[in-house]
Amino acid sequence: MGWVSGAVLLPLLGAALHPLLGFCIQKGLGFRVGLRPIVCVANLITGLLFLTILSPGGGFALEGKDWWAIANGVLFFLGQWFSARSLKGGDLAVHSSALGFKVVIVGACSMLVGLEAESLQLVLGVLLAVFAVFLVSGGSLEGWKANRATVGYTLLACLFFGLNDFLTGWQSREIGAGRWLTLMMASSGLVSLGGLVQSRKQSLIVIRNSTVAFWVLGAGLLLGIQALLVNLAFSQYGQPTLSNVVYSSRGVMAVAFVYLIGQRSKGRLMQRQIAGSILMMAALIVVLLDS
Repeated sequence: MGWVSGAVLLPLLGAALHPLLGFCIQKGLGFRVGLRPIVCVANLITGLLFLTILSPGGGFALEGKDWWAIANGVLFFLGQWFSARSLKGGDLAVHSSALGFKVVIVGACSMLVGLEAESLQLVLGVLLAVFAVFLVSGGSLEGWKANRATVGYTLLACLFFGLNDFLTGWQSREIGAGRWLTLMMASSGLVSLGGLVQSRKQSLIVIRNSTVAFWVLGAGLLLGIQALLVNLAFSQYGQPTLSNVVYSSRGVMAVAFVYLIGQRSKGRLMQRQIAGSILMMAALIVVLLDS
C-alpha cells in the first residue's frame, strides 16, 4: 500500500489547489496590478507559512548545504515569476497542463544521480503524462502556437521549478526538511521584499483596494499551502519524480475547474482535453503501481 504515502497524497492535494491559485492570480492581474507585487506578496505569505509551521532547527550560521537551500529559493522565485507571467492573459487550463513538462526535468535529474532507480513503468508514466499535457493543451501544433506565450513562459517556469524540486528531493535530508525549506523560502522572501520596494506604487494599489487585496492575499495563501504540501512531499519522501507525476494531475483539475465556472472549451478541443484527462489518470496508475 505504498501508493497511499505522502509522496502521493501531498502533491495530489497541492494539485487540487492549483486551479484556484491561478484563478486568484488572474483576478488580481485583471485589476491592472503589476505582476511583481502579486508574485512578491504571494512569496512573502508562503515564507511566513513555512516559518510558522516548520521547525527549521540549527542556528543562524550558514554552512554546507544551507547555501544550496538559499540558491534553491532563488530558483523557486524565478519559477513563480514565470508561472505567474504565463497566466497574464493566458489560458488557465493550458498553463496548468503545460506545467506537467516539469516531470521530465525532475525525472531525468533524479535518475542521473541515482535518487530514483530507473524503471520501465516510471519512464512510461512520464511519457504518458507528457502526451496527456499535450492533449489537454489542444492536441495540435496550431493550438500550441496560438498559446505560444503561455506555453513559453510556462516551460521557463518548468525549468526553474524542476531544478528546485530535484534539489529539494536530493539534498534536503542532509540538513533536515524543515531547515532546508525555511532557508529556501527565506531566500525567496528576501528577493520578494526587494521587489516590493522597487514597485511601491503598484504595491499601494493592493493596500488601498480591498477587492484587489482579497485576490492577491488569496493567491498568496493558496500558494503557501500548495508549496508547503508539495515541498514536504519532495523533502520528506525523496521521490520527486513520482510526486511530480501525481502533481501533474493539476492540468486535469484545471480543465474540470474551468468547466465548472462556465469557461469550458467546445468541440474538438473539449474532446482532446477529456482524452488528455483520461490519459493522465492512466499515467498516474502506471507510476503508482510501480511505487
